[in-house]
Amino acid sequence: MRKFSLVALFVLLCGMYAVAQDYSKAEFFAGYQYLHIDCGSGCTVASWPAGFDLDGTYYFTRILGVTADFDYNKKTLGTVPANAIFPGSPEGNVDARAFGLHFGPRVKARIGKIEPFGQALFGFTDLGGSALGVSASDKAFSMKLGGGLDVSAARHFAVRLGEFNLYLTRFGSATQKNFTFAAGIVIR
Repeated sequence: MRKFSLVALFVLLCGMYAVAQDYSKAEFFAGYQYLHIDCGSGCTVASWPAGFDLDGTYYFTRILGVTADFDYNKKTLGTVPANAIFPGSPEGNVDARAFGLHFGPRVKARIGKIEPFGQALFGFTDLGGSALGVSASDKAFSMKLGGGLDVSAARHFAVRLGEFNLYLTRFGSATQKNFTFAAGIVIR
C-alpha cells in the first residue's frame, strides 16, 4: 500500500508539472497598427492608419511576463506646391513618421482559448518628418498603457483580435494623449 501511495503521489506531481507547462514561455506578435495622435483642436491629420507593431514577451510565470515592443507609423500630410517655398522650388510631399520602442510588464489571464492581457510599457518615441529633401526629428519619453485579447487558434498560434493602448508622449512642454489599436498574429 505504501509503494502504491508513493507511485500515485509521483504520478500526481508529474501531472501537476505537465499542467503547469501548458503555456509557452515566449511569444512573438506581428500585426497592423492604427495610431491616432493628439495634435490639438482643429487638427486634420490626427489619423495615421499606415503602421505596424511588433512585440516579444517572455513569461516568468503563467501570467506575468516582460514585453519589448516596437511600433512604426507613417503618413503623408500633404503636398507642397511648386514655387511655394521660393521661386523655382519643386513640388513635393510632406511626410511624417513616428516609431517607438517600449519595455515593461505584461499580465495575461489564460482562460481556455481566450487570453486577455494588460500591460504598462515605458520607452521613447521618435517623431520625424521630411519635405523637399529636408528632414527633422525629435525624441521624447513615452508610455503605452493598455491591453488586448488573444484567441488561441492552435498550439503555437493565436490571433490578436485587438490591442488598445493609451500612448502618452511628451513633445515640448505638453503631454499628448494618443491612442493605438493593433491586430495580427501571435506565434508561440
